[in-house]
Parts: sequence; C-alpha cells; structure tokens
Amino acid sequence: FFFSKSYAPQVCAAHYGCRLGAMKRVLVGVGKALRDTGQAVERMGMRAQDNWIFQEKICRHRALMNLFDQRPKLRPSVFVAPNASLIGNVSVMDESSIWYGAVVRGDQSPVDIGGKSSIGDRSVVLSASVNPTGFAAKTSIGDWVTVGQGCVLRGCTVDNFAVVGDGCVIGEGALVETHGMLEAGSVLPAGGLVPRGEVHGGNPAAFVRKLEKDEIAAIEKKAEDVSMSAKKHADEFLAYSNTYQLREQLGTAAGKI
Repeated sequence: FFFSKSYAPQVCAAHYGCRLGAMKRVLVGVGKALRDTGQAVERMGMRAQDNWIFQEKICRHRALMNLFDQRPKLRPSVFVAPNASLIGNVSVMDESSIWYGAVVRGDQSPVDIGGKSSIGDRSVVLSASVNPTGFAAKTSIGDWVTVGQGCVLRGCTVDNFAVVGDGCVIGEGALVETHGMLEAGSVLPAGGLVPRGEVHGGNPAAFVRKLEKDEIAAIEKKAEDVSMSAKKHADEFLAYSNTYQLREQLGTAAGKI
C-alpha cells in the first residue's frame, strides 16, 4: 500500500498530533504522581512527629478542575461561588457569575459562556459527545443571559439577552434565540426552538405570548443586577485559600487536649 504525495503530509500531521496528545497525558500523569508522592511524604513526616492532624476531614472541593490538558478559562472579573464546579473545557467571559452549587462540565465538548451572564444556584450545564439532532454538540450561552436556579442545560445554544426560568430543562440541539424566554419549570426538548422575542412554557415548551418592549429592556437590567450582586459576593472571599489557618487552629486545639 502506497501513500500519494499529497496524502503523506496529512498522515504525518495526524501522527504528530497523536504523539503530542499522548505526551501531554504522560506529563499530566507524572504531575499527579509527584503530587501524590509529596502528600505521602508529608503524612509520613507528621506521623514521625506524632501529629495526626492530617486525618481531620477538611473539604478539598475545587471550584476549577482540569481534565488532562482541558482546563477552565475564566476572565479575572468572573465570580465562581466556592462550592460551584467548573470542569474541563469551559470558557467564561467578563463579569459573568457561576452561583452556589452550580456545575459547568465541559468533559465531552466545549462549554462557552459569554459576558454578563449568570448560571443560577444548583444549575447544571453539560456538554454532549454527539448531538442526535445533527447540530454542534457544544453548549453555548451568549452574553447577558440569565439562567435561573435548578436548571439543566445539555448540548444546547442560548443566544444573547435570553432568560431561562428556574427549574427549566433544555435538551440537546435546542435553541433559545435572542430575547427569547422560557418560563419556570419548562422543558425544551432536543431540537426545540424558542424564537426571538417570544415566551415559551410548559412540558414540552410551547408558545405563550410575545415579549413586550419593556420586558425586552428589562432583560439587560436583570443581567446587570445579577452581575452587580456577584461583585458583592466576590468581595467576601479571599483570593487565596485559608485552609492552612484552619489546620493550624486544629493542631493547636489538639495540643491542648
């Protein structure tokens, strides 16, 4: 079997890409092994000092979590609540907010969140490996979008200035167009559509009415209000972890017993 001259460079490029990906995974594995080794050495040292503080159950939740070479990318002005989770290939733009208990998981394909947008408490934003509708499997949330509390979005697109009410479910390939609105508790099935300037609701979501001009203007104000609230919450948290202070306090308390 012989390769043509035009096909050979493509084969070489693909082979190089595979080798580069394999090398990155090896480096990630080595890094994890070094971290585990360091923690094991620390535990051995503390045992030698008769210090068993490492057995205390301290939460090690990570708001940002890598998956091999896929890592969340956030602008400095983004607010991520301490118990929220951004995992894998996730991109969040300026002045957006990920609220308490929310999960944004880009493990199968990318998740993009625009500026001034918010993901409400306990909401889950997922990607999909394959979209049954034929559309892109990535999840895309535009600018000035408000996603309410307890929602589930998977492999869908929510355009700029849209509103997703509390407890909504949006399936793969569904689209909420600009100035579209889903009423609380609605289910937009795979491949569903909320056209521009319309309110849809129910299970499955169906047309309810057109948005009024004042309601369209209020969408931007609502997104701005959430962004300002996020800044107030962000001011309450340090830019670094203070778990070491708790560890020192526990060690002092253990010494007094």
